[in-house]
Amino acid sequence: GEALNLREGQGIWVSYADATYTTGNGTNTIYPVFDANNPNTFNVLTHYWGSNEVPATLDITLNGVRITSNTITSIDDAVAFINSFTSRTDGGESTGVKVSAREDRRGLIFTNTNDSGTTDNMKNISLIVNEANSAGEVARANGANGVVNSITRISNNIGPGGPNARESAWIATGGQNRFTAEVITAHKYIYSSSAVELDPMINPDGGPTYQGPAAPGGAFTDPASEAYFNATTAGSLLNTNARVFHSTEDLRELLQRDARYGVDYDGSGSFVGANDVNEGVKVLVDESGRFTISNPQTTGTTATNINLSAKNMNFAISSYTDTAGTIGKNDAFTSIFEGFVGNLSVGNSNKQTQSLHLSALTATLQIYDTLGSTHNLEVQFVKQSTTIDGGNEWSMIIRVPEPGQINTSGDGGPINIVVGSARFGNDGSLISYSPRTLNFSPNNGAASNQQINLLFGDSGTYGGIVSNHNTSAVTSQGTDGYPAGSINTESLKADEQGYLWASFTNGMTMPLAQIALASVANNAGLDEIGSNLFRETANSGDIVVGTSGTGGKGSIKAGALEASNVDLSNALTQLIIVQRGYQANSKTISTSDEMLQTLLQLK
Repeated sequence: GEALNLREGQGIWVSYADATYTTGNGTNTIYPVFDANNPNTFNVLTHYWGSNEVPATLDITLNGVRITSNTITSIDDAVAFINSFTSRTDGGESTGVKVSAREDRRGLIFTNTNDSGTTDNMKNISLIVNEANSAGEVARANGANGVVNSITRISNNIGPGGPNARESAWIATGGQNRFTAEVITAHKYIYSSSAVELDPMINPDGGPTYQGPAAPGGAFTDPASEAYFNATTAGSLLNTNARVFHSTEDLRELLQRDARYGVDYDGSGSFVGANDVNEGVKVLVDESGRFTISNPQTTGTTATNINLSAKNMNFAISSYTDTAGTIGKNDAFTSIFEGFVGNLSVGNSNKQTQSLHLSALTATLQIYDTLGSTHNLEVQFVKQSTTIDGGNEWSMIIRVPEPGQINTSGDGGPINIVVGSARFGNDGSLISYSPRTLNFSPNNGAASNQQINLLFGDSGTYGGIVSNHNTSAVTSQGTDGYPAGSINTESLKADEQGYLWASFTNGMTMPLAQIALASVANNAGLDEIGSNLFRETANSGDIVVGTSGTGGKGSIKAGALEASNVDLSNALTQLIIVQRGYQANSKTISTSDEMLQTLLQLK
């Protein structure tokens, strides 16, 4: 099948039931619907949906889309106009929500089956009735004989009831004078390449038991029990926050929690434990990676004393993308869960997905460009499938930080990501992997298309990456690149080949130059010019330059001082001659001194 290649931020939408919201059940149900053909609806408070003479104004925000019109003459006009935003083809924003009129025409029925679109605005129901809205509001139609001259709305002061309360056909059953409603039945599940730690919550099917506070309203000592209490009594999971998972078990736990406590099953727009808790739902994962969901009949109460009553479920699955367009959908991942699609009535048989393996490992290697700049090369392994012979295959996702490019092909795909694979035998040994080389362009002034060789091991061996029944981990890794560095001048030294070596602050050592030696055919023919320097002559022959120990040239003794090149016997002879000359001169001086002394005595 198609490789999963699940990347950071990709995911799916799972809808557990159709999102529905019915209006027209306000706290005062005595008001009829205005009918121009019924004189009894003139000059009394009615649900007013407009007329030909005095149109109503529709002004609502549905799933973040502003829907407004001042030409509404009937509830049918309102229905048609709202539905024009369900799935737009003109490039405008869509809501995914379909609307119909109630049979008694007092209000509207909003429905989102959550099976179209991939972005937040196409899921669930988020309704805001704006202040300028008059369509469906409670008002007095002034006029007679089927002709409306004007309307008088009730005060727009929002309150719990009374003469100044803003009564509306938009208020749901049991609600006070609300002008916002949110019905959540679908959640988005997003993959993270890093490990995820889920908030603790007890599972009433097993594990630690529920530990309530010592006194009603008191503090909890067990965070897992407190999270369970908030979920079952206050609907803490009834929100649109993204569910983030890393492993198969993360996803299983999140799906089970939401099916139990994160769905507005009754469509009231608020959480009512007895109406919305579906604690009997179980999500399991078998050894082949298949998710199984069951919805059994339940009796009794929850640990927080909420009556248990199983709810019928209706699943819809679709890919997830963000509204900014930076996260692409992953059809292969979505198709795995298509087995959930459809009704799962109370007590019916289970629903099951295809096999899913989300064993994953991410390793980051530091690579260096020709300028010595450091870049992080991230390699992520995600398990894909088990092969026929009992081995397994993993997706290998390689990425570099932007603006870097890697193996750019110009096909319109991500320029900093390469997707490959690694396959292992049934003994855990590496069979093959691809790619083996990458062309990296850092786009920072360094050279382009720098080749990176990936050395993950040899086929049929255990010397590199292996697959076994242990927690994935990186035991060793290394690169042969290095960052920029400067010379440590105290480290300079020469070797016997004449190379001058230097150590750098980045830990590297390399030769800077090589000392050259010179020779001539007749050394005695050189002209001595002093200071231990010689000059070539016609008698000596031309100077030939080369390296140590080649072409009859001398050698270099590394780490040693040069020995004396003086002829000792000749030097000693000369020293004796000098000494004797000194002695003779000193005798002459002595004789002269004696003669002068005798002369002085004659006087």
